[in-house]
Amino acid sequence: MSHGAGGDDLVDPDLTPLLDLVMQLLMFFIVNVNFVAEQVSADISLPTSSSARPIEKADSTAIFLNQKVKSREFMNKLTPQDRQRLQNAESLVLIPGQPPMSLPEARSWLKDKYESLKQLSPDGEVRTVIHFRPDENLELGQMFTLMNHCKVAGFRNLKVRARIVSERN
Repeated sequence: MSHGAGGDDLVDPDLTPLLDLVMQLLMFFIVNVNFVAEQVSADISLPTSSSARPIEKADSTAIFLNQKVKSREFMNKLTPQDRQRLQNAESLVLIPGQPPMSLPEARSWLKDKYESLKQLSPDGEVRTVIHFRPDENLELGQMFTLMNHCKVAGFRNLKVRARIVSERN
């Protein structure tokens, strides 16, 4: 009989497909964590708000605009070319994957981005959400100027991010 009841002929399961699946899942999560980490800037300290709510779901098409007061410490981290270009800027706009920008540079970038998104959209309508992440020391006028640049470019879905403050005292 080929299927004997002998105890020494045990067959070990092949774990290669299982290990392959685990590696693919691991790589998927590593890549996604990197994308989420790029959306926020450690240089931004969000303002606090008791009415702030967590983001309901991750939107891969969202644009995160971090706006920061120009500081000596941050400027020292930049390349000499960026320092020279941004020396007269009142505030800095930090967009993941882009060099730091002044408000006029951000206005131009937003216009170009809107046009490219409009061309890629099947119905010509841009539904991209823009998340503003202002620094807590930023003057509101600077943030409103950036918001107006977004509206002029064509974006309509705008949200402001803040840190959640518990109301317990």
